[in-house]
Amino acid sequence: MKCAFGENPKTSYGGSKKAPVTRMANAALLRDLLFKTKKYLADKESGKAVYDMKLEAMIPVIKREIPLKAHVHRADDIFTAIRIAKEFDLKLTLDHCTDGALIADELAKEGYPALVGPVFTAKKEKRACSQELCHRGYSSQSGCADKHCNRQSCYSHRTFASVRGTVYC
Repeated sequence: MKCAFGENPKTSYGGSKKAPVTRMANAALLRDLLFKTKKYLADKESGKAVYDMKLEAMIPVIKREIPLKAHVHRADDIFTAIRIAKEFDLKLTLDHCTDGALIADELAKEGYPALVGPVFTAKKEKRACSQELCHRGYSSQSGCADKHCNRQSCYSHRTFASVRGTVYC
């Protein structure tokens, strides 16, 4: 199940003056949905729930059958996703994880998969390019691997990295 933090929801909804307009509102809406899903699941198991398609879709996330795939770029959004995953005991993947290089040690300690990329697809991704993901931010010191990567391939292909795996260019 995918959710987005930061700029994407702010840009998509904020311009039309719909919630969420702030990062805090985005996290609050996700928490509200997860609380409602937990209550719905408990009511369903006791035979009291009225069918709700939206909450039904979230049950596999609450039951840890599928991960919450968090679309995150900034470090504060990454940490918000981690806090929510811990709060609700969820499986989590950190997708895009643009600032992951800046907090690689913390990410390695948390143990959630972090997938970086694609980083060369849009203008807004330029800050990811400047971090030289394959060479500096994701290192074996952080429990990350940087083999199979060289500057030439990083600049000519979409770059994907994993905090708990190998950087693939």
